[in-house]
Amino acid sequence: MGQHDLSYRLFFAHRRMIQDLLREIVGEQWVERIDLGSGERVDASFVSPRHENRESDVIWKFRRKDGGEPVYVYILLEFQSRPDPSMPVRLMGYVSLFYQRLMAGQPAASWRKLPLVIPVVVYNGWEPWNVATDLGSMIGELDASAEIYRPQLRYRLVNEAAYTPEDLAALNSPVADLFRIETSRDWLEVQASVHRLRQSIPPAEAPLREAFETWLRKLILPRLGLSQEEASAASTLEEIETMLLESIDRWNRELREQALQEGRQEGRQEGRQEGHQAGRQEGRQEGEARLLVRQLRLKFGPLDPEIEERVRSADADRLLSWGERVLAAESLQDVFRD
Repeated sequence: MGQHDLSYRLFFAHRRMIQDLLREIVGEQWVERIDLGSGERVDASFVSPRHENRESDVIWKFRRKDGGEPVYVYILLEFQSRPDPSMPVRLMGYVSLFYQRLMAGQPAASWRKLPLVIPVVVYNGWEPWNVATDLGSMIGELDASAEIYRPQLRYRLVNEAAYTPEDLAALNSPVADLFRIETSRDWLEVQASVHRLRQSIPPAEAPLREAFETWLRKLILPRLGLSQEEASAASTLEEIETMLLESIDRWNRELREQALQEGRQEGRQEGRQEGHQAGRQEGRQEGEARLLVRQLRLKFGPLDPEIEERVRSADADRLLSWGERVLAAESLQDVFRD
């Protein structure tokens, strides 16, 4: 089992995470019909008729709000880091074995109405998810009269890459911050999400905090270029955020020095023709502008030509002011608010 599955099983063993996933991310009308506060974990291991062990990732059960029968609705979670063409068939097997287990523990008279099982697949890979989301579409046709025998099973796909950073930033949820960090390779964006996690997960939810701290240390910080030794030096969300800020500051200094060196070199070349003092000043200012453009691209993505021209034509004081705002800015408007 990969580290991705292990981490997500740990995350979604917490009621807060499954509640936010259903309410904030899935958000379909049926979610309003179940009592999210009633959630209980269910054993996700099954044994097939051949005594082969089968295991889904996480299963939760929730009571219906209307008091109807059957009382519970089950959510079967599967976590994927790469596309699996067999997913609809796998889920059909899990659901079938789950129903068999339920029936084995109930008297035959109660078999008339089985509870609804809703499969949800959470995908965090970079490849497009080109797998069918319903089993019926994978089965060949015979005749219209045979269509009533076509098996039906559909799952809800939650593809993390389908949500923009702006969509996720608008949600006050650790699930949204999980997705935002997973899909980011930007130090500043990861730091902003860690800051949000500190605020959205109170100290009273210590086990969930610990799950995020372990995941950040083992998977995310090394992905950003920190060694395992450096990553292990931070234990809490607060320490991890401080480490990120220090790393960002060091990275910015290195970029600034590189940009200034390039600017000085160009300035010296121009200075030979236009005067040494004017050339050095122009080179320094051009280096500052180039650094700011890089920072803006890394944090906010491709820039409009008008923004780049605005930066390149700004004076040194304005470039310095804008550069100081980049770290804390949530949008381009925050940088250029004057």
